[in-house]
Amino acid sequence: MAAFELIELAFDPDDAKPTLEDEFTMTMVAKDLEKLEEPEHLQIASKHLLKIIVHKQAMIRALCKRLVELETGKNVKRIQFKGR
Repeated sequence: MAAFELIELAFDPDDAKPTLEDEFTMTMVAKDLEKLEEPEHLQIASKHLLKIIVHKQAMIRALCKRLVELETGKNVKRIQFKGR
């Protein structure tokens, strides 16, 4: 296995709670999905939602990397793993 670095960031659980805007978006998307009757349309919607989720995950990962570069102290824990 190749060498890698594991980085843990401490977050306040309250920071991860959905906002009012998040709740509104989830409600509107759920209502729109409930209106779809054709399996093909559901499949297309699912693929679009998957693209959005993966893109958001990539953005979160990039932001975490930048945060680690800026953050120091007790909020960041770095562990180095050596490869074979």
